[in-house]
Amino acid sequence: MNFFKISILLLGMLLVNSCRENTIQPTLFGSMVGTVIRDADNVAVNNAIISTTPPTSLILTDEFGRFALNDIEPGTYTIRAEKEGFAPEVESITVFEEKTANVIIKLAPDTLSNTAPTAPNTPLPEDNAIEQEVDLLLEWTASDSDRNDELRYDVLLCTGNQTNCEMVAMDITESSLSLSDLRHNTVYFWQVVAKDKAVEVYSNIWSFETKPFPNHRFVYTKWNEEKYDIFSADETGAEIQLTFGSGSNYRPRISPDRQKIAYISNVGIEPHLFIMDRDGQNQTQVSKDVPIDGFNNFDLDFAWSPGSNQLLYMNNAMLYVINVNGTALRAVAQAPEGYTFSEVDWMFSNDGDRIVARVTGNTIYESDIFILDLEGNYLRQIFTDITGRTGGLQFSIDGKFVLYSHDVSEFENAAGRQLDAHIFVKNLENNVTFDLSGIDIRGKEPGTNDLDPRFSPDGSKIIFVNTNNDGISIKNIMIMNIDGKDRTVLFEGAEMPDWR
Repeated sequence: MNFFKISILLLGMLLVNSCRENTIQPTLFGSMVGTVIRDADNVAVNNAIISTTPPTSLILTDEFGRFALNDIEPGTYTIRAEKEGFAPEVESITVFEEKTANVIIKLAPDTLSNTAPTAPNTPLPEDNAIEQEVDLLLEWTASDSDRNDELRYDVLLCTGNQTNCEMVAMDITESSLSLSDLRHNTVYFWQVVAKDKAVEVYSNIWSFETKPFPNHRFVYTKWNEEKYDIFSADETGAEIQLTFGSGSNYRPRISPDRQKIAYISNVGIEPHLFIMDRDGQNQTQVSKDVPIDGFNNFDLDFAWSPGSNQLLYMNNAMLYVINVNGTALRAVAQAPEGYTFSEVDWMFSNDGDRIVARVTGNTIYESDIFILDLEGNYLRQIFTDITGRTGGLQFSIDGKFVLYSHDVSEFENAAGRQLDAHIFVKNLENNVTFDLSGIDIRGKEPGTNDLDPRFSPDGSKIIFVNTNNDGISIKNIMIMNIDGKDRTVLFEGAEMPDWR
């Protein structure tokens, strides 16, 4: 009996042990994700072949250079990334159970199997070319013997010297580049970099020189992108924009020696006088402490000194002279009580320098015109306020005549509108006044205004603005003979002309 019980007990223990030995343990896996990028610039490499040791799956990177291997056995793996044009690269990584391992693989160009492109050559314009247009096409040639290489180009452009440089193109595939709005009379240096998948090859440094600035005799203002800007032009209408930026630039006046252009700009808080070269370069503010100011800032006109070294301008009731370098500001005259200065011109005569000045009273329609000397003495009054608006003021070359405009309709309203402005020339020797706007049989069109008259450099013609009196129509610059005949449109959509 005891033996039987013992046998049963041993059999039970054997069965229990047998069950324990047959328990199944679950297998745990991990994951791996990675990114393949270019070593030089960290740009993703797509379609790179990814393989591992020990082996798993053979996969390709996506458009972002990414790959993933899921449900792989834990352990240390060697990952190999390869793509044509790059040297293969391997990285080691350890995968743990139920963890995701991350790896970044950087591929460098395969320089051993790559043939470098030729250095860019045969430039157009040719090296040291002169008289080039300010809008031109740069061209060059380069080649690569590797069939699958696509050449890309960077273009470097330097102005005046080889330190003021700008990258004007990057990674372009065409072996040419259009340039526009270059400076006149300027030497440019340029260089091209040819790049294949592995290397960069630099061209020589080439140069060209642009044409001198054209001898434009005309300057004027145009409404351009919600502001005024200044342009120069020749008789054919070929124009060049001289001013840019956020503020309005207007009322250009060419110096008597034809070297500089003075103008008004409101790029700051207040309008000030500026000067620039004839090609628009070297823009410099002249007035600083005392701005140009008056009844209507877009109605103001200042003047050069006969020697081109000073400017005469107004600040309300005071008239000032300032050197063009911004020094030696001094007051020269004060307007009559209740008046402000609006327009001036300055000429040299045998009796000493003379100033013709228009002053404005309580309204824009109230104007008087005086002749003064440079000490501020009022010598004579040549125009007494009459009904209607007056403007535009200039001496003739010999100082015997004065140009101005006046609205003969005698219309006045709060907006300052004019209905029938004519151009007049007054003989200062005999006080006789001529109406130049109504002489020619093809004279001024009804319903228009003639404004802002200026003598031509030789005094034989007059340049002026004609526009519809509705106040919103286009303004055109016209010329006519000194007797008012042969009116011709010179520039469309322009105003505030000057002619030297």
